[in-house]
Amino acid sequence: MINLKKQIRSALTLIEVIVVLMLASLILVAVLGIYNRMRTSAVTIMDRLQQNRLQTEILQKIAEDIDRLAAPGFEAIINFQNKLDNGYRSAKVVLENSYYGTGDKNGTGKKDTFEKVIWQTSYDPLSDTLTLYRMHGGLNVEDKVLAGTDWYIPVTRGVTHFEIKSQQGETVLGAWTSETLPKAVRVGLSFAPLQELEDGSIGVSKEDIFYRTVAIDRTRLIPYQFTKKKFDLPEEDPNDLSEGDPNDLSAKDR
Repeated sequence: MINLKKQIRSALTLIEVIVVLMLASLILVAVLGIYNRMRTSAVTIMDRLQQNRLQTEILQKIAEDIDRLAAPGFEAIINFQNKLDNGYRSAKVVLENSYYGTGDKNGTGKKDTFEKVIWQTSYDPLSDTLTLYRMHGGLNVEDKVLAGTDWYIPVTRGVTHFEIKSQQGETVLGAWTSETLPKAVRVGLSFAPLQELEDGSIGVSKEDIFYRTVAIDRTRLIPYQFTKKKFDLPEEDPNDLSEGDPNDLSAKDR
């Protein structure tokens, strides 16, 4: 009888241990699941912040190139074109300013390139995305070692949208090949994956594209004039004294 009670106590103790282990394993699995979800969310947020910062830095660099090369005192040109490259929106922009060594513009002076910058994207089959390149050449080079060479330096990979447009009044142009400068250009850049848009096409949604509008030659004089506008006021009836004189203080006290 005593041995039977001992066996029952041992069995109950074993069951309790198994239950405790099962509860502990469930708690551990739940904690690990929460940790993995938090870690995945943190990585996603950090990647998003890094992409946003990278996009902002690239657009800032393009804006600085436009401001520098389109400065007054040089004969500057800005040409750009857009195209579809393996389903991705790709673009190329050429910024160049020139000077004349001897003589004047209408004389025998030789026209030379003082500075030239090219931004363009090309399809990369290894990553199935676009790679953004920058080329800097001309007389005023950033790196004297690269003087006299037109090397395209990769800036970043994984680009899924690179587009340049010009706003001329109410008209939006996707290409500019004129020798005159546009009033402003808008550059769009994104690393977001392609998706089906509302119109049924494949591309990057506008919410995932970072835009930067750059004014050309901010120091130029903008012509303006004041225009007179005539307001048609209702004619007053001298016999109508219902409202009285608004400047009459005694009338307000009554």
